[in-house]
Amino acid sequence: MTISKSIRLILISLTASVFLLATGCGGGGGGSGDGDDAFPTPRLPADAAKFDALNANAIAVTAVEFLGTLDTVAELKTETSPSLPQVARLVTDRIMRGTRNSTLVAARTEDISVGLCNPGSAIAEFDESGNSESGSVTFTGCDIEGSGIVINGRFSYVASVNNNLDYSFQVGGSLTVTVSSESITIVMNLLETGNDGTGDFSSSVSYSLSGIPDSGFLVTTTQPWVGNVLVGVTGGQLIVHGSDNTRLRITVTSTNTATVELDDGSGTFVPVPPPNDIISFIP
Repeated sequence: MTISKSIRLILISLTASVFLLATGCGGGGGGSGDGDDAFPTPRLPADAAKFDALNANAIAVTAVEFLGTLDTVAELKTETSPSLPQVARLVTDRIMRGTRNSTLVAARTEDISVGLCNPGSAIAEFDESGNSESGSVTFTGCDIEGSGIVINGRFSYVASVNNNLDYSFQVGGSLTVTVSSESITIVMNLLETGNDGTGDFSSSVSYSLSGIPDSGFLVTTTQPWVGNVLVGVTGGQLIVHGSDNTRLRITVTSTNTATVELDDGSGTFVPVPPPNDIISFIP
């Protein structure tokens, strides 16, 4: 498995697994910026790629895949990796079921390394109060199940849900994944709101990816990524920032489909030549 293929399969599924562990469901760099330490402001990495008509489609696909393939929560038990929005809903599901009527639970720290890190450690800190939960997970040399995939870094989250099943969820932090001699660092800040009954959601994300020479980028949201878990993405717009002021604009035009436009540094977006001007979120 190449390091590029590991981005979604490892970071996203790992994040999901650790959230489930940290919230009691499953058991016991470059590009960083200013802002709250728990929820950093990602910045353009030094190894950012320069975008052109030849690489625009591939970079756009990678940028969107990080947000997830938008499979439904019911499909999470398959080999498909969950997306960050799905993780948000999993956490709020847990809060809704387990803590809606609870009293304050003292903040606590748990070692969740067993079954996750071999060797290394993963330490979770979290507390719950009624309809809300917050926490963080810190990885130190965590070799995932002895696979040779090593995680370092920390992420934090805050989640809440009300009696109408309206939820909000924020996750942010910085993680470095090392496979063999290659490392990728991702700095992320994602905010999602939605309704756990209807499946509607709205997500805004910023994240930077670095570690592969001349292949990094920064993603920001100009229009929230909106949709429904049973249908997919129905609207939204992302901007992917590269070196030399190059940019990509990804705009959802129909369900699970978006157009890709390129700014070659001139400040003007133009459509990428067909057939690379269209991407689909469903593989």
